[in-house]
Amino acid sequence: MNGLKDVFLPVYGQTFDVSLNWLGNLIRLLINGVGVVGVGVILFSLALKAITLPLDIYQRVSMRKQNNRMKENKERMEKLKKQYANDEKMYNQKVMEMQREGGFSVFAACLPMIVSLVIFIVAINAFNAFAQYSNVKNYNTLVNAYNENFYEYTPDFTEENTIFVETPIINTETGEREGLEVKFTVADNDPKNYIYYTGKYTVKEKDVEKYTLAVADPEKAFETRKERAELTKKEYYADVQKITNDTELMTEIDALAEDYEGTDVEKKTFAIRAYFRSQAQLAVKETYQKKVSKNTQFLWIKNVWSVDATYKHPVLSYSAFKSEAKQEKFKVDGVGKVSFGNIQEKTGSEVYKRDAYNEITAELKPYKNQSNGYFILIGLSIGTILLQQVVMQRSQKEQQQYQTVDGQGKGQGKMMMIIMTGMFAIFSFMYSSAFSIYMITSNLFSMVSTLLINFFVDRSSAKKEAAAVEKRFANTASDRVEAAKRAGKASAENKRKKN
Repeated sequence: MNGLKDVFLPVYGQTFDVSLNWLGNLIRLLINGVGVVGVGVILFSLALKAITLPLDIYQRVSMRKQNNRMKENKERMEKLKKQYANDEKMYNQKVMEMQREGGFSVFAACLPMIVSLVIFIVAINAFNAFAQYSNVKNYNTLVNAYNENFYEYTPDFTEENTIFVETPIINTETGEREGLEVKFTVADNDPKNYIYYTGKYTVKEKDVEKYTLAVADPEKAFETRKERAELTKKEYYADVQKITNDTELMTEIDALAEDYEGTDVEKKTFAIRAYFRSQAQLAVKETYQKKVSKNTQFLWIKNVWSVDATYKHPVLSYSAFKSEAKQEKFKVDGVGKVSFGNIQEKTGSEVYKRDAYNEITAELKPYKNQSNGYFILIGLSIGTILLQQVVMQRSQKEQQQYQTVDGQGKGQGKMMMIIMTGMFAIFSFMYSSAFSIYMITSNLFSMVSTLLINFFVDRSSAKKEAAAVEKRFANTASDRVEAAKRAGKASAENKRKKN
């Protein structure tokens, strides 16, 4: 059985999370707090709209008031159109003069729209980054499930069986020390000093003093080194003694060994490796079904961080995963933010390479071919932005009618509606289902707020108009009474003179 010491177990190094900014962390807190990913995204969308609501109200009120002024000055606008039918430049100038007289500011009306657009772009970036963070984090969960299957039967990382060798890193040009390279070897206690796993890590110069103080303390020394070594361990070998002491496990391995050819040691070696590998992959499948899938599913969508489409899948292919992960930085303790391309070089971890990804997700092939959705969110995104644009166009009907002398303003509004709808359609196909949920929520919120603002502004305008009419009527009646009084006095005066 001594030859079984060569049984290598494919345990991968530590995983790392994508680094999130404050907005990404806000999304994470909302989703984790609610517990339902789709509801968390909706709450985040409403929170963003609440931030921009005062600006939206100001913009909508300004535009509605301008629209009402256009109605009030309809006859004057018609005269201007006829008067300057052949001089659009002068017509635009006169319209601007009329707008200034009415207190309308183009800049004041556009500023809230610009701010809302900036927030929209920020939201796109935040959701895109969080989608990448979530896909990486879900994979990390699967990696941990895979690794944990081996830990019980791997050697213990102890102070007695671990050797650390520290070598200064010297800059060849300046001759100054830039840090320490720490190599570690974990071996058994027999005379052969058999290696269980090896690796190395780097301590930057700015961290050397803190590191040196830590390892100088007997209580902290080993734990500090062990914590760093866990990031970069290269090889794991089975602790044969632990395996052979497990009678039930050895019964399964002996039965499996009959399927292989070679010596008894070779057959058992193949059987141990195959057994642990298959158990680890089954553990990944179970973790995906019970944990990861539950955290990513919303309504009919199986992975809310992927597009709601039949050609997208709940579990990403490696090329899709790499495309997502490489756009963001990874947060690595003691190193800082590291790009996807440099993470292996900086940490020694091979967990994000193609072979590791395919090995860990081997039992998830059905989910790599399953449809993630049915284009429903994409259709709703396009439908809600179209409906919102229709509401906006109707609320600016008079304003668009008189924007240009030839009435092309209305046509330009329709063109903008087509452009906006097309742009949102592209976004729906480009970004995750979570972003589509954000767009639908935002569109519905904007549409409802527009209708409510129009209702209250129109009602306020109607009241002012009714008060003005009543005042004019009252003034007219008063004038008639005064006129009658004056006529009576004049008549009495005339009679008096005749007498």
